[in-house]
Amino acid sequence: MKKIITSAFLLMAAAIHLHAQPAPVKNAAKAVFSLTTFRADGSILESSHGVFIDNNGTAIADWASFVGADHAVVIDATGKKMDVEYLIGADEIYDVAKFHVNGKTTAATLATTPTAAGSPIYLVGYAVRQPEIITAKVKNVETFMDQYPYYIMDMQVPDNTKSCPFVNEKGQVVGLYQQTKTYEIHATSAQYPTSFTATGVSANDPVLRLSSIPTAIADDLDQAIIGLMLTSQTADSAKYARTVSQFIDKFPNASEGYTSRAQFYVNHNNFEAADRDLQTCLQKAENKDDAHFTYARLMYQKEIYKKDIPYESWTLDRALQEAQTAYEINPLSLYKHLQAQILYTKAEFQQAYDLLMSITDSDRLKPELLYEAAQCKTMLQAPKEETLALLDSAVACFSKPYTIDAAPYFLARANLRDEMGEYRKAITDYNQYDSLMVGRLGVDFFYQREQCEVKGRQFQQALNDIELCTQLEPREPLYFAEKASLQLRVNMKKEALATAEQCIALDPDNADGYLIKGIAEVQLGNKKAGMVSLNKAKELGHEQAQTIIDKYK
Repeated sequence: MKKIITSAFLLMAAAIHLHAQPAPVKNAAKAVFSLTTFRADGSILESSHGVFIDNNGTAIADWASFVGADHAVVIDATGKKMDVEYLIGADEIYDVAKFHVNGKTTAATLATTPTAAGSPIYLVGYAVRQPEIITAKVKNVETFMDQYPYYIMDMQVPDNTKSCPFVNEKGQVVGLYQQTKTYEIHATSAQYPTSFTATGVSANDPVLRLSSIPTAIADDLDQAIIGLMLTSQTADSAKYARTVSQFIDKFPNASEGYTSRAQFYVNHNNFEAADRDLQTCLQKAENKDDAHFTYARLMYQKEIYKKDIPYESWTLDRALQEAQTAYEINPLSLYKHLQAQILYTKAEFQQAYDLLMSITDSDRLKPELLYEAAQCKTMLQAPKEETLALLDSAVACFSKPYTIDAAPYFLARANLRDEMGEYRKAITDYNQYDSLMVGRLGVDFFYQREQCEVKGRQFQQALNDIELCTQLEPREPLYFAEKASLQLRVNMKKEALATAEQCIALDPDNADGYLIKGIAEVQLGNKKAGMVSLNKAKELGHEQAQTIIDKYK
């Protein structure tokens, strides 16, 4: 543990060293501040210190105080309180962080050359009136990351100097005091945290994500947009909202900030606030077509997924108008595609189909457009052959070896071929879909394929699939009833009886289970028991039970 000295001794030590402290050292105290971080419930998390490194609110301090913090404040040497707006960078190993506060600040000068071992050094404390300044000597200087000095001092410090700066005789900040478990006092070079900069991937930094305080938006717009996207995927809603506001403040003419916040408001059912942001976006954004498109897209999404929450000014007709305006400004197929989707939702299937077919020359969207055109044909009750031709074209957009991108189109064609009675071809498509989605499929798919395999008289494959269904859902009697029925169909009588009994054990009132059990018992020569089971199926309301009873009588 570090040596602890009494307040009286500290005051005496400060008085002893007062005459030896150069004026620039005392002046550096103007840049020192107190730092307090808070949990989400408002309770204090940590108390620490730091130093301002420019006049615009940029500061450095320890990182540990920010871990788990929801928000933070600093109080400068004049007593002025400022909120921490965002984090710029941090290092967990060296326990340093760079961040920004909302206000003008008094900055300290950073040392550009290392302080040599044996040189005097000063630990500058924090106080609004008369900060303590403790004089010491550098015991040793190490180097980390091949360029930054790491200082070791053998001295005594009070408890209330966590992350206070060490300065040289010129008053230049050398490093930040690091609390350790040894008698030695360490200081990480101030140059290191000062070098931190925000990039597009800063939002994904696992260290910065340990705090709920927003991460800085990059200075480059493209990088900032990447950061905004990553924050939407990784941060909680409150942190994301603050990040979006920060983006808008930094790039007031970029549409991405307003549209991102509008999407946030839509997600939280605040359509009025979303509409305000979208209106502002139309006024300020340089890319007017994108602003109109996003307006249309968000209105469309609201009408699709949140139609039960009324907001009178947002309608499908207005969404269509905004999408048309976007296309008039810049004739992108993307904008016409949205028009088609809106028309489909309005049940104007022929118009939607015509629009989709007019833009199928888009390489990137072609299979998706053909699939949606096929859906239009289905809703128009067109001959299934016309729908199949469109799905054939969608599948033909991909080449072997197929990737997972092709999977939805094989499944859609399999379903249609199943409906058309082309069972063997449907099974081939189902199998292709299975190979592309391996490890991602649930019991519903295997039951669906089993039904098609039975109709296509592919009984062994069907048995394999229904067995898989019983393994995936061992408490579902439906699959055991289907398995027993299929076993009976291929003359596996004993197996069918055992499976039917499993079905009944899961659901004692399962009429299918009793019917299959009764048939198996009769066919195995136990007619008396079989008739009891068949009559139980009849009591439970099975429509075919009486016919089978009459047959075996």
